[in-house]
Amino acid sequence: MTNKIQTKDKKRILELLSAREVEILTHMAKGSSRSDIASALSISVLTYDEHRKNIRNKLGLHSSADWALVLLPFMG
Repeated sequence: MTNKIQTKDKKRILELLSAREVEILTHMAKGSSRSDIASALSISVLTYDEHRKNIRNKLGLHSSADWALVLLPFMG
């Protein structure tokens, strides 16, 4: 069972993700590239990719529209 996010509910997103996943999501919302995010967090790009995959699975994201709903509350 996935935790499909239907709305841009930041509180619910924060409950489902680890602190590191929230850091990655925040960088993504700022428009940072995967290599820039990895560098900023002192992790490899492959580790970034794993975190992104975990975010996708935990939140049930399947499309760009799903990602947009999740990233929106973390912008600005």
